[in-house]
Amino acid sequence: MGKQEEDFEEELDMDVDVATDDDDDLDLDMDDDSQGDGRLQSTSKRVRMIFSVMASPNRIDILRILNSKGPLTYSELKSLAGFKSKKESGKFAYHLRKLLRQSLVALNKSERRYTITNLGKLVLSLARQIEERSIIESGKMYVRTSHDSIEEFNSDKIIQSLVREGSLPLELSQKITEEVENRIYKFQTTYLTGSLIREMVNNVLLEHGHEEYRNKLARLGMPVFEVQEMFTNVENIQNGVEDILFTSGKNTLAEYLLTNTCLRI
Repeated sequence: MGKQEEDFEEELDMDVDVATDDDDDLDLDMDDDSQGDGRLQSTSKRVRMIFSVMASPNRIDILRILNSKGPLTYSELKSLAGFKSKKESGKFAYHLRKLLRQSLVALNKSERRYTITNLGKLVLSLARQIEERSIIESGKMYVRTSHDSIEEFNSDKIIQSLVREGSLPLELSQKITEEVENRIYKFQTTYLTGSLIREMVNNVLLEHGHEEYRNKLARLGMPVFEVQEMFTNVENIQNGVEDILFTSGKNTLAEYLLTNTCLRI
């Protein structure tokens, strides 16, 4: 049997209503005989079912993948979600079926592709807000990333960035990261931004004479003040926001060319 046929058979299994789908379903059904308004009970049950879906990291990952990648086939989604072995096929189908049942994911049968629904996007946003709030309330140091999300500070990510983006040797990356981390903790703050961390890393690299590595890690773009001024005076700009995008893109490209020219001198 070919891979496409196997994937198609797995997709067909998704339409089968398995009685042992989830213990949560059985637990929630026991509330059906309770008193009160039927519609209120139905809404309450649905909310609890959605929260049970959110309780699974695997299901949240599937929603995140569909939200960022767009419509995907069964095999594409399965692979990106990390269920690569044949033994994990049943587990993946189980999680996907839960998302389909709660209308968080939809299947376009003509294209045989799965998409995240508006309700799925809402649940994903709620899950992110809960995750971010838990980090903030924990008192741990957190970072506001360039993707507009909040993550707990993790020095390993600095090491990975130095190795991947700056091509630094691992030992040097660890040394630079340790110094940056010490400076961060001296601030006695709980809130950081990705750009601030990058700026600190670049400063440490310059202090140690690693200008070449620093240039590879430099962030290209316009200063915040200049961008703010452009938006403040947007009414006086001929093509409005379109000109702002063009100007900022032109400046970024100019910085990129200048940086690469300096590296070759």
